Amino acid sequence: MSSVLSRLFSIGGRSGEMMDYDEAKGMAADKKASVRRKLAKRDDVQPELLYFLANDADPEIRREIAANTATPVQADVILAKDPDDETRCRVAGKIAALAPNLSEEDRKTVGDIVTDILMTLANDQLGRVRKILSEELKDADNVSPDVIGRLARDEELSVAGPVLQASPLLNDDLLVEIIKSQPVQGALSAIARRAALGENVSDAIVGTDDGAAITELLKNGGAQIREETLDDLIERADGKPDWHAPLVGRPALSPNSVRHLAGFITESLLESLQSRDDIDPETARALSATVRERLDDETGSESGGDVNNILDMFADGTLDENAIDAALNKGDRNFVVSALALKSGLSTQIIQKIVAMASAKGMVALAWKSGLSMKLAMQLQLRLARVAPDAVLKAAKGDKYPMSDEDMDWQLEFFAS
Repeated sequence: MSSVLSRLFSIGGRSGEMMDYDEAKGMAADKKASVRRKLAKRDDVQPELLYFLANDADPEIRREIAANTATPVQADVILAKDPDDETRCRVAGKIAALAPNLSEEDRKTVGDIVTDILMTLANDQLGRVRKILSEELKDADNVSPDVIGRLARDEELSVAGPVLQASPLLNDDLLVEIIKSQPVQGALSAIARRAALGENVSDAIVGTDDGAAITELLKNGGAQIREETLDDLIERADGKPDWHAPLVGRPALSPNSVRHLAGFITESLLESLQSRDDIDPETARALSATVRERLDDETGSESGGDVNNILDMFADGTLDENAIDAALNKGDRNFVVSALALKSGLSTQIIQKIVAMASAKGMVALAWKSGLSMKLAMQLQLRLARVAPDAVLKAAKGDKYPMSDEDMDWQLEFFAS
């Protein structure tokens, strides 16, 4: 190959002093594969000799040439179609890493060739080759959109997923087109996790009725969702618990949406909904009424005024340890159960189960979850759950809880199951 062609096709070679040409030529023609392999690893070899080795019969040598950044790009055209899988994987990793960083001069001379190599590899029969490309090119903004589009439509999620989730070269129109084409399972969730999504893309995802993808969409704070689309999802969300938490966390919920959510979400999520700072006074009053109704229904309280007072105390921060201790001393078990439900975020059914089973560990875990002291946890065991005195869990040194956080979490999960 002439020196002119070498300069034309070389994009990653070293510009410093080169190896003696005659010595390199002799090594390239050596019958010993170990000698040729040693030469194939060097980056100070004339490009035409590396090109020559790209056709070597020994796959180990072709692998070294494929990984060598000094190899001329025209050799990579050959290597991208090599019968050896590892050779193609290595050239995929190298070209995908080099392509986004080509200089303007390189783009003018070899840009089309590099794109052809990438497209050849994007259509490779081996998923591992295509996955290498996808991982390397997922964040690139200056490679061929056609290559990214091909990867985005791949039949394997490990290939399509990275570019669907991250590539800046996929515009909203193309994403909607991909969504409508019934892509590989999991592709919609990958799109739903993109850092920013337009309303049209969000509508297209919702239109597929893919529950997992819609959950990811709702979790994505960067996804724009039309108010009417969000209202429709809330109407459908009652039997879809995975949607509840992300719906409560969505920005700019309409008053109607807030009220509708309050009708079926858990107590802890209802507390989160109440704590939002973008709820108007009328909606806030409606939420308070919902909480009152739930507490009345669940506790069967005979003193409704006390239940209402609990909500007011919880709202103004006075539902503290002293208040619960005072209610315990008065024997107002309904007040204590309701207070623990609000402070722990657990349902009264779970609390009543702990009480009914006289579980010392369960009551300690509940007190911990409610942010109470171990001293009060001991009183709750004795006077609310009626744990036998000799079975009461006592405080560890320094009035600390005698169980680990993990054990207490497990206890609460057990009673919630």
